[in-house]
Amino acid sequence: MEDSYLAQSQRMADLLVFVKVVDMGGFTAAAVALGLGKSAVTKQIQRLERSVGVTLLHRTTRSMTVTEAGQVLYEHAASMVRLVGDASASLSSLSTRPAGRLKMTASVTYGKHVLGPLLPAFHLQYPDIQVELLLVNRYVDLWEEGLDLAIRLTDEPPGQLAGRPVHAFDFVLCASPRFLRGKKLLHPDQLRDLPCLPFGVSQPGQPITWRFEGPGRHTCAVKVSGPVIVNSSDVVRDLLLADMGLGLLPRFAVTADLASGQLRVALPQWTPQPAFGATAWALWQPQRVVPPKLRAMVDFLVAQLSAANA
Repeated sequence: MEDSYLAQSQRMADLLVFVKVVDMGGFTAAAVALGLGKSAVTKQIQRLERSVGVTLLHRTTRSMTVTEAGQVLYEHAASMVRLVGDASASLSSLSTRPAGRLKMTASVTYGKHVLGPLLPAFHLQYPDIQVELLLVNRYVDLWEEGLDLAIRLTDEPPGQLAGRPVHAFDFVLCASPRFLRGKKLLHPDQLRDLPCLPFGVSQPGQPITWRFEGPGRHTCAVKVSGPVIVNSSDVVRDLLLADMGLGLLPRFAVTADLASGQLRVALPQWTPQPAFGATAWALWQPQRVVPPKLRAMVDFLVAQLSAANA
């Protein structure tokens, strides 16, 4: 098998030399173009002729002509050379300008409220990049699922991935004005007696705990419960708008609702502590050279989001 592969590789090299000889109209000109000695070119053509079992070139001291068999082989070999050139040009283009398909992933809520609104501006700036965005509320292995980039909300990005922090974000405890009416909330301990809508999945025997930092850097941890536990920030938001209780959500999920007054901040003197981190990270497989399409997206997100959250 190894001999066959080596022989095939040698034949490919001989074919490249053969095409150059025909294109240049002679051995001497081909040798100069290839940076080889004329004798080396002659040996490669002779070896190719022995391999295919026919004469490819008639040559005298003054001229060279291509035989009928040589013309047939040339047409196929020249096509092969063009394909190799086209492939190299395509790779060179991809390595020098942002283009091609970029496959990335994020959580559903982050994709809806943060990434989605930015895609039109990204497309205007990089029209040759096609974004394929996978939004899922689960861990995604970049290698197994063939993805270029992941945006994850964490303070501890996995060490096996390369990455860059994109922006920080905070959490907010909020509820509808109707739900808050008549309730004078001053301390997180009061949440024990109120319906809360935790984000996530409960573990048997492990109550859900919300943590806060208040005036004087005092901290408070309170066990909460409520009628619904769901692993979707958007569903929690919908339940808050339906006056079902209080929710602890990333601010980007409810920015518009807070601005419009549909939701209000509860316990504004107390800062919620994130359960899974307060930084959005761009993560990708380590590689010697980062593709321009990937670098373009990461730079774009950092420029847009770090400034917006400064």
